Amino acid sequence: MGQASTIRNMKDLMTKLRKSFFAGLLVVLPVAASVLILIGLFTWVTDFMLPPVLQDKMLTPVYRVAAFVLFVGFTILVGWVTRLVIGKRMVSLSEEIIGRVPVLNRTYGFIKEISQTFLGGRKTMFQRVVLVEFPKEGMYAIGFVTSETGGEAQAKTKEQVVNVFVPTTPNPTSGFLLLVPQEKVIALEMSVGDGMKMVISGGSVVPLWPVVGEAGNGR
Repeated sequence: MGQASTIRNMKDLMTKLRKSFFAGLLVVLPVAASVLILIGLFTWVTDFMLPPVLQDKMLTPVYRVAAFVLFVGFTILVGWVTRLVIGKRMVSLSEEIIGRVPVLNRTYGFIKEISQTFLGGRKTMFQRVVLVEFPKEGMYAIGFVTSETGGEAQAKTKEQVVNVFVPTTPNPTSGFLLLVPQEKVIALEMSVGDGMKMVISGGSVVPLWPVVGEAGNGR
């Protein structure tokens, strides 16, 4: 009984740590990625002013391992705090502050959408995955429908059009907004998360189709 109870407690602990880790990723990943993009731009500019001796310094393997362990521990801690009431208030306050910072607010918002798509299973601004002819007729690109087109753009077109975001590979934070006629949009059955994985991987990760158990429904 004692050994079984210990094993059960260990499993419960690992389950809580795993949930806290993924909850922490939803907070850490958008902020870290947004900051890293800005740091990358800063580094690119300042490289011209740094002496070659400083540019050639490399991180040791020991430091890399220590940094990874600290990252995992920090992410779990952030996830645990985030699940508390005070943590939720801190996240809301942080997002409000980030929302007032030019450039950072746009980057953070988009990366947060992607993070929630992969890790949170929540509904995002992307409604569904589609194929559109882009960049020219006869060539196709993965796109994500964001909304039905309205206003002046719709009033001045002959067909009913939809807003489709076509992200770039492997960096989906940039891309193209296409207003595509409804009849030229090819609907796909894959989830938004699977579509994003295919885009980020450059096509090396292709979702299975027909879905297992639905082979009889394939076209």
